Amino acid sequence: MYRIIMNDLMDWYEGGMDKVLLLKGAKGVGKTWTMIDFGQGFFKKLMYMDFEKDKEAAALFKQGARIKADKLIAAISLYCEQTYEEGNTLLVFDEIHLYPKAVEAVMSLKRQRPDLPVCMIVSTVGTIAHEAEFEDEFQCLQLYPMTFEEFLTANKAQDLCRHIENQKLEPVAPEVIEQITEYLKVFYITGGMPIVVLDYVKNHDLDRVDSILQAVLARCREHIERYVPKTYAAKVERIWDSIPAQMEKENRKFMYQYVDEKARAREYEGSVDWLVDTGLLRKVNRIREGVAPLAMQVDEKSFELYHLDHGLLRVMCGVSHNRLNLEQGELEDINGALLEQFVLSELTMNKTVDKLYFWISGATARVDFVFEDDGEVVPVDVQSKVHRKAQSMKVFNSKYRNHMAIRISLDELGFAKGVLNIPLYGLWNF
Repeated sequence: MYRIIMNDLMDWYEGGMDKVLLLKGAKGVGKTWTMIDFGQGFFKKLMYMDFEKDKEAAALFKQGARIKADKLIAAISLYCEQTYEEGNTLLVFDEIHLYPKAVEAVMSLKRQRPDLPVCMIVSTVGTIAHEAEFEDEFQCLQLYPMTFEEFLTANKAQDLCRHIENQKLEPVAPEVIEQITEYLKVFYITGGMPIVVLDYVKNHDLDRVDSILQAVLARCREHIERYVPKTYAAKVERIWDSIPAQMEKENRKFMYQYVDEKARAREYEGSVDWLVDTGLLRKVNRIREGVAPLAMQVDEKSFELYHLDHGLLRVMCGVSHNRLNLEQGELEDINGALLEQFVLSELTMNKTVDKLYFWISGATARVDFVFEDDGEVVPVDVQSKVHRKAQSMKVFNSKYRNHMAIRISLDELGFAKGVLNIPLYGLWNF
């Protein structure tokens, strides 16, 4: 399946591959498949080692930086049962962060052989061992669940992508919008986990989609149980289990009392950070004021936690696909949380959007997302129904006099009175 990150991988390839490619992302987002697909397409040979599944792989690197390049390449060739060819072989080390000595050895190898194309795959979005030490020698990329554009492409609907891309110049015809909307409804159900999308493309069975999402959630829990430090284990499990309750309440702000009635922030901060570093949860901080630079306005103690993927969130909250109201003109769900999760995922993949925050007033006004664009603060209002008035946006605009705001809804692309309306299906393209 086509993944947008292929463009970044091609840039790395065409740039000479002088740095080690460090591909990060949560478990299950398609890192391994993407890298193998890329390697097989651009290199004559691919040498692949999985440090999670085979402990023998780690044994080859136990000497760390002390091992000589020629000796290590020979050992890798023997392990992979391939002959290394200069300039035609890509080395891929999967889950290498589990063995810091191996990271150290590979970076030493790259220093000894700068021409060697090397990729590390890690199931985390946090910092791995030795990353700070070799910061200038890594090219970091991050893979997320599939976007709506990738979903359309997987379903061989690239022609609809072209209509979306051209909507700034040419209005999209009503019959085309109807086709796009039908795909959007399905994507709203499936989410973007590659294994789920692939099964839907093959079978078009939403009952199977729900079953596979349940299985993916089970694997997420297994991953947590396997790798969480013992000191965090119980608290991480409680936080993970509290996500449905956090999403269902009116105030999306993360509240520790939903985790444990007696919970205190200082007791759970490390556990929250661990889950966010795995990529299984996403953290959006509150800003105190809507003025630039937003990084100076962050309230570290006030945040919202979202899931990795809107399909996983839906199933985790116990909402089967046939319980969703996906009628024309409305996308109601878990108190708006599912729609916000979808928007967060799409905005994260839009390269014109900087880091996302949220804002709440001293009263009840809440702006779903806020980001900074060339020094301008841009509030984003997410609407589940067409033509709904955004009262919170008015409060924000009145207070900070920002020049532009974004409304995301089922309405078509348009700009009026300083508000840019972006249709849900076009978030990746504005």
